[in-house]
Amino acid sequence: MTKPLLTFAHITDTHVGQTPQFARYGYPSLPALERLIDILNGFPTPVDFVIHTGDVSHDQSAASYALAARTLARLTAPIYYVNGNHDLPELLREYLGAPAHPSGDPAAPLDYAFEVRGEHFLVLDAHNPDVPDPQGKLRDSQLAYAQQVITATAGPLTVLLHYPVFPMASPWLDAHMLVENGDALHALLVPVRDRLRGVFLGHLHRSCQVYRDGIGYTCAGSSFAQYAWRPWDDLPTVDSDSCPAYNVVQYFPDQVIVYQYGFQAGG
Repeated sequence: MTKPLLTFAHITDTHVGQTPQFARYGYPSLPALERLIDILNGFPTPVDFVIHTGDVSHDQSAASYALAARTLARLTAPIYYVNGNHDLPELLREYLGAPAHPSGDPAAPLDYAFEVRGEHFLVLDAHNPDVPDPQGKLRDSQLAYAQQVITATAGPLTVLLHYPVFPMASPWLDAHMLVENGDALHALLVPVRDRLRGVFLGHLHRSCQVYRDGIGYTCAGSSFAQYAWRPWDDLPTVDSDSCPAYNVVQYFPDQVIVYQYGFQAGG
């Protein structure tokens, strides 16, 4: 079998609290993250890196980031972060080493680009106080930055963000959790879809995929608890039949494979 050009783990929505005992919806988040790190570190063929697409912390507290930093330091692979609606970019930078903004403002949106093995990655921070949480919105300056990165890169491109871009046929989700101007981002990506590997995101606490105009948008499940959002649900509920989850993504010259995995937090 042909070896992949690149392999990464996609994790999201860890919601680490201020103490190891913190639980959300009755599910402790830290033990699940610790178990996930053990799984990733134990891969027989190590991943090239890990992508965390947001909500590292649950409550935006320094204590939660300090605990997350100590825990995630156990990863043997490099990790890159996206800012989620439960996160603060200044604390992602202070505690987890997320890249500084060119302006020097630690609270500036966490937008940056990086390259691994000739693959270009664009990280966008759609957390915006101009829209009600948990909705997102990209500023005009961020769309301009995205266009700049797209224009400056000639090789394969991947986009990373926290929020979904399109309606997902769920009344509550579509009303409250999308990027308000997601169509504007999509419009920037359509002209380069032939070299676009895909868009990877979190926020939904559910594994799902959307394909539009030949572009794949892939959400990984939360590392500790999943929502049971369905077309007839007016409010999200926790899916008690689900388990913690993560994805592994492999890039080949002519295809992308996404493996979706579940695991038991206790072993």
